[in-house]
Amino acid sequence: MIVTDIRPVTKRTYRVEIEGQLAFILYKGELSRYRIVCGEEIQEQEFSEIMNEILPLRAKRYAMNLLVKMDRTEQELREKLKKNGYPAEVSRKAVDYVKSYGYIDDARYAEHYFERYKDSLSVRQISWKLSQKGVDPGLIEKAAEKAELTDHEQVIRALVEKRMRNRDEVTEKDIRKLEAYLARRGFYGEEIWKVLKDYRFRVQEKTME
Repeated sequence: MIVTDIRPVTKRTYRVEIEGQLAFILYKGELSRYRIVCGEEIQEQEFSEIMNEILPLRAKRYAMNLLVKMDRTEQELREKLKKNGYPAEVSRKAVDYVKSYGYIDDARYAEHYFERYKDSLSVRQISWKLSQKGVDPGLIEKAAEKAELTDHEQVIRALVEKRMRNRDEVTEKDIRKLEAYLARRGFYGEEIWKVLKDYRFRVQEKTME
């Protein structure tokens, strides 16, 4: 295996390519310790030690630090590890490790996500956001069933009242902005119309005066 490129990532770390492909990211001192030089062959023993001992331990620590800062889905954690140069197999081991201790749990994440956003987003929008985070559709469905979901009309009305608070008058322009705002949160046009029709009626009455 020939080292085909070594380039700095930060002041302390370097991206190492082997046979034209990213192999891993190492600290400057590790390049010297494992005798990694561009254009030269990396020994099987050194490569194995890096892949099976150095990087897995580092990846586990990095994953734990990420989860201390904020909860993440399994896919988000994998993507973060990949972005930071960890090989797929090393990332898998790190994810399996934190998963075995319950530090990541997509079912739990989905339940918490519904609880957090059920009063500001539609079920459709919450479900879409969770799917973008890699949560399995079955887990999303179960989380939706478990959550004590507020009726959409109540949620929309509360959002509208919050945005319209302290306004003496509501204009047609205000209503169009509200429609766009609520649509971005995943509510259907019919649901939005049912709530905003009262506001629109007031505008029409004002116009006729």
